[in-house]
Amino acid sequence: MTNEPRDRICRSTNGRVASESKWALCFCLLCLLADANAQEAYQTNEAAGDVIVLVGDDPIRRADIDLLLHRRGWTATQRDASPALRSALAETLVRRQLALQTLKRSGSKSAELKVQQAIKLWEQQVAATGQTLSQYADKHATDVQAMQTEIAWLTLWNDYLGARLTDENLEKFFNTRPFLFDDTQVDVSQIFLKDVSRREFLTQLAEQIRDESISFESAAKEFSDAGSAAEGGHLGWIDAEGDLPDIVAAACLSSEADTLLPVIRSSLGLHLIFVHEVRPGHRSFSELNDHRRLRRQAADFLFEHLIRQSGDTTVRWIDVRYKPVDKDEYASGGQK
Repeated sequence: MTNEPRDRICRSTNGRVASESKWALCFCLLCLLADANAQEAYQTNEAAGDVIVLVGDDPIRRADIDLLLHRRGWTATQRDASPALRSALAETLVRRQLALQTLKRSGSKSAELKVQQAIKLWEQQVAATGQTLSQYADKHATDVQAMQTEIAWLTLWNDYLGARLTDENLEKFFNTRPFLFDDTQVDVSQIFLKDVSRREFLTQLAEQIRDESISFESAAKEFSDAGSAAEGGHLGWIDAEGDLPDIVAAACLSSEADTLLPVIRSSLGLHLIFVHEVRPGHRSFSELNDHRRLRRQAADFLFEHLIRQSGDTTVRWIDVRYKPVDKDEYASGGQK
């Protein structure tokens, strides 16, 4: 209810009788009570576990995670047996929601119209199968709201990529980070920790390596969780298409020889990398026959750009069991 009708009721004008004022006061109190009850109901819903995290005012619910798990081919038994996976997907959905909010703001009314049209088309397609929307959602292990959120994301994200992943922009992207695509190679060693809560320990270990209190090789043998620990962490020569996560490979390939990199967190854990030697590549953009990896890397860059533009959006974890470890903020916003 807007304030205008309430204002008309609560105002006392032209000598209205006192009984009308008392009635208006009662009405206002009832409205406040209704608001309080609504808030209590919402909090009860949160406590029941339906809402996992709030991204600004937008909820991410169990149904959103269930849909993403279904898309990735996980069975119901597997979904329930992997809390670590659900936590990782909750983080993925938080980041997606931040990016979606940026797309909605930048597109304004046109973005809203595109989403409405896409959802209407989906509803028509479902109706043509003889199913209700709820029946269709059930077959995808989720609910209608989660499917509509997914449609909104895919509609605006694909539209955004289509406008930006042009040949001209891809060449510009290539030229800003050629080492990822021109066959550059680096000889590296790694200390890897699975437990991301040990970041401070690994940072202190890096300082000890820098001041030569311990050698990288000895530290890797003693502390690394990777299979390369027995070899002092030595991985050998790698390129952008090796086994290391993209964020780690990019840091290695962009560095100089004889460099100990800062601690890097990936989806696997924590990495402390020493770059022994660099072999520069020489392939140009025009010599790149397959653009699929280039397009994927460019899309990842654009996704992170959208998240950075999400402003001061607050991420509030309702069910802290899903909250990622060692994640204090997204973009310039924050978590609670």
